[in-house]
Amino acid sequence: MALRSNTLTVYVALQITLLFFLNNASTSASSGPSSESLSGLLTPYDELYYRGVRAYFNEEWERAAEFIEKSISTREILLKTRLSCHEECLTAGDDRLSKLGTMDKNLRDLWILDWVQLRAECVKFCMGRSVSPAGLLPVSLDIDYEFGTRNPYNFLQVTYYKLDKVQKAASAAHTFFMANPSHLEMRNNIEKYRRMMGVKDEDFLDREREHEKHWEMYDAAIQAEGLSDWLKAVKNWKECVNETLKQTEDCRAQCVIASQFIPEEPDSVQGVYERAAALSLSLLSCKQTCVSLVSTRPGRVSAVEDFLPMQLEHLHIAQYKAGDLKGAVETLRSLLLFYPTDSDSLSNLQLYSQNLEGDTEALEAGPIQEIAGYISRALEEKKLLYFGVANLDFKFSDPDLWTPEDVVPESLRESWRAEKQLLHEKLKQGEKAEEVDESGFYAGGPVPVVGVTITMDNQGLNGTNRVVMDGVLSQSECDRVMQLASVAASMGDGYRGRRSPHTPHEKFEGLTVLRALKMAQDGLVNQSDARLLHQIGETVRVLMHSYFRSHSDLYFSYTHLVCRSAIPGHQEGRSDLSHPVHVDNCILEPETRQCWREPPAFTHRDLSAVLYLNDDFEGGEFFFTDRDAKTVTASVKPSCGRLVGYTSGPVNPHGVTAVTAGRRCALALWFTTEKHHRDMEREEAEGLWAADGHSVVKEEKVDEESTSKTARSGRSQVRERSKERQGVTGRRDEL
Repeated sequence: MALRSNTLTVYVALQITLLFFLNNASTSASSGPSSESLSGLLTPYDELYYRGVRAYFNEEWERAAEFIEKSISTREILLKTRLSCHEECLTAGDDRLSKLGTMDKNLRDLWILDWVQLRAECVKFCMGRSVSPAGLLPVSLDIDYEFGTRNPYNFLQVTYYKLDKVQKAASAAHTFFMANPSHLEMRNNIEKYRRMMGVKDEDFLDREREHEKHWEMYDAAIQAEGLSDWLKAVKNWKECVNETLKQTEDCRAQCVIASQFIPEEPDSVQGVYERAAALSLSLLSCKQTCVSLVSTRPGRVSAVEDFLPMQLEHLHIAQYKAGDLKGAVETLRSLLLFYPTDSDSLSNLQLYSQNLEGDTEALEAGPIQEIAGYISRALEEKKLLYFGVANLDFKFSDPDLWTPEDVVPESLRESWRAEKQLLHEKLKQGEKAEEVDESGFYAGGPVPVVGVTITMDNQGLNGTNRVVMDGVLSQSECDRVMQLASVAASMGDGYRGRRSPHTPHEKFEGLTVLRALKMAQDGLVNQSDARLLHQIGETVRVLMHSYFRSHSDLYFSYTHLVCRSAIPGHQEGRSDLSHPVHVDNCILEPETRQCWREPPAFTHRDLSAVLYLNDDFEGGEFFFTDRDAKTVTASVKPSCGRLVGYTSGPVNPHGVTAVTAGRRCALALWFTTEKHHRDMEREEAEGLWAADGHSVVKEEKVDEESTSKTARSGRSQVRERSKERQGVTGRRDEL
């Protein structure tokens, strides 16, 4: 996609935000209360949302669904209208700019103001065709927060559940969960929706995926690399780069067109040029912030550093391995625009050039035009912003690591270098302390279960807080649980033998304790086998609590019986893993050896355990790695009754090798010391057993305390049980 070159001088750039004065002046006059527009123009989406939330708490479910849906659709139309008007008015008044070079200096200011006014009038007219004056006003930070965290979909999933529209409830729940993956109760809700009559896999749609398509492309590219499918990797990385640029441009357009709050009284006496400069810098800072926004996954707090350069690095390597040397040279030269002196990139360029000897056209290939424009514009904006920091007391947080030093004014360079050095030292300290487990657990406690022995400890597993125990289950107990797993293949947690979420070469089946109980009540499995599954979990909890010398009570966070089966005819030439290397409670970043304890990781998990049921398969070995996700430090071959236990944090990255033949089954368990993160499904199963065999799920009252919360925190807990369907909750999982 083309990036419009910034041809304005520094002086012109500091005038551009006069557009904001004109734009806001045209809307502030109509700032009174508004109702639904009778003219067909877009109404304020925040007003529609407030109406929906009010109806929600009044349990007026039809009205709640209507207004919350209207608020979502109205906001989406507003964003698209802004993009359309930005494109339509992009060249408005440019004829004035073309004459600035020959203009008398005394008249230049007037011509600049004339250009600004023409641009502002174009935007005002364009937006006014579709949006009411009240709809043009900026929304509050609270509303930005609500829509940024996708909380409207949290309200919608409960609302549609109440209206018995479970397909729509499932879609809303999935959309919310994508941006709130550590929300324990929403995860449980989704599993319950999967088991409801009439709900299909295709109902779990992310309604906001249009704004996150670059992440889908990113994940597809990573997967293609893992499969060594380099042609597909090249295609996916190109799509990812283009979509990242597009999303960045769309974000920047919102900065320009969206109305901004302008203080009625300045903090100090300022002239029109000083105020215009301040607003202009705010506009440029907003545009720069788009780099971080686009680089942040839904549900993540931190952006992926150097997101665009990282994509280019992956792309040129994939092009080289796919045989496209000309494309690799072009991409590598684009990467060198970010880091011109990077030794690895320069060495790679020399290698590519040697392989292309004689191909003059390929050797002379320059950087990608869009990337060159992106860099040029970013440098111009950074110069202005750092000028504002040095001379106008402006605050600016640079989102990029690649910013060259010569962009920073001389007066700021010393402090700028100090900040860089401090960051570098922190990273080095993190590497030195990487093997220190600060979880508060210490391996080496007693083993209180008769017949269980320690096969490997920290020393044998070359790590910290790791253990392998044998004898946890007898062969007959393994066989009984395997029988449960066989039933789960067709009637378990709704997987229906679908392909694994981690590899296309394997089939995935799963079963929870609650689902096992339900099947026992329906006469599909033995009641004693379902109880055995529950009891095994209790045994593992006792072992983990004792051996790792837990400092507080341990609660089940999640328990899942999982089987992975090799798909015949899809195993030749496999180079992927059954389960990629990961850490259970933080997001592992192998390149920096950091592990970020933030969503979408399950940050509440403290201890992890895997109990194996069989060994009649090929592959499927469990292994630990260093933080680079490559250096294997220990591996464990599964067998009946063998338990692998470890702390869930960054000292224990782990994965599973490919299952190339047969079916591998294991019981995965995670534990937490935080009571409010306990597994509610497991407690529901225990409640049913405690009811002396009654199979009807008891009705529970709505949590009145949580439903009385405001819209800002409105993740109200709504639990309802009935004979036809299981309850769905809507309370926020406090972190």
